[in-house]
Amino acid sequence: MGGDLGRKPAAHLYSYTREGFAGARTNVPRAGYSPSYTRIEGEYAPRRFDIAELFPPDARSFPVAILRGDGIVLEATRHAAAMDFAIRNVVADEVHYVVSGNARLETDFGAMDVRYGDFVLVPRAVAWRYVGIGDPVLALTAACEGALAVAPDPSAVLNTALDVDEPVPFADATPGDYEVLVRHRGGTTSYFYKFDPLGGQAPRGAASVRRFNIESAKGLGVAFGGIPPGRLIDDAAGRCLFYHLSSRRSDRPPIHCNADYDEIIVYAGGPGAYGGLTVPGTVAWTPKGIAHHGAEEDVAVPYQAWLLETRADLSMTEAGRSVARLMETGEYAIHPSDG
Repeated sequence: MGGDLGRKPAAHLYSYTREGFAGARTNVPRAGYSPSYTRIEGEYAPRRFDIAELFPPDARSFPVAILRGDGIVLEATRHAAAMDFAIRNVVADEVHYVVSGNARLETDFGAMDVRYGDFVLVPRAVAWRYVGIGDPVLALTAACEGALAVAPDPSAVLNTALDVDEPVPFADATPGDYEVLVRHRGGTTSYFYKFDPLGGQAPRGAASVRRFNIESAKGLGVAFGGIPPGRLIDDAAGRCLFYHLSSRRSDRPPIHCNADYDEIIVYAGGPGAYGGLTVPGTVAWTPKGIAHHGAEEDVAVPYQAWLLETRADLSMTEAGRSVARLMETGEYAIHPSDG
């Protein structure tokens, strides 16, 4: 007689993937729910970060790193007043995401008004500063050493002709003392000028700084089954990939182990929640190789969220550790063992 006679069917399907959404997949039926660990001993653990609890340590509103890995840094900034200096990152391209607030963002190639939900791609060595603060700006910045591009895949996720724009020229400011703080591998170096080194006339050539809002991205759904989220931004080396992860018609993601990418999910806003994520700007980090599930995406009350996948092996900074909470990986709530 067959050895499977009388065996109770497995309740959960565990999925192991290579190369994120694009690679091979192996499924294993299991009776136990893989994300439901009882406790963790050691540092390699999924975490949640509420960046609203993290305020920059000095009045210069310098970015504060939360997570760091080879070729990538995830940082938070808060701007309650106009910056009296500009920042030029000569190491990495930057994606600024505005969690809340509104302001004017001035760059080498023009200025734009930014608000909640805006993604702004600032290429390497392009200077920027926040001025004209309305409501205080809380922002996340992912600094990636690869050359980033707004590259929707599939194209239906974002209409680049209608929903992606560039800064507009602004007039040179009056003479005075201006500072540009250059971020390089050795730290920072300040350059000072008697004129405003930003702004000028309309630039010529290919677009550099680009902006779109999360509300312009389309949730790609299907009538039956599941579908991967649409990609918004990537780099040529495939080390940093940004996806739209808002509510849509799709089956709940499978229980899965991502062998090649750390995953960072950012809850953007409601009215609905993404599983256990309810506060805009909450960051949910799952290191590569750790089983996780993901919340229902086909929900009655919509929400907005996005995902960053990186090949880097991330670790917490001291600032990140100060606001980190141990996270369960079923729906990304704070783990019961974290008092």
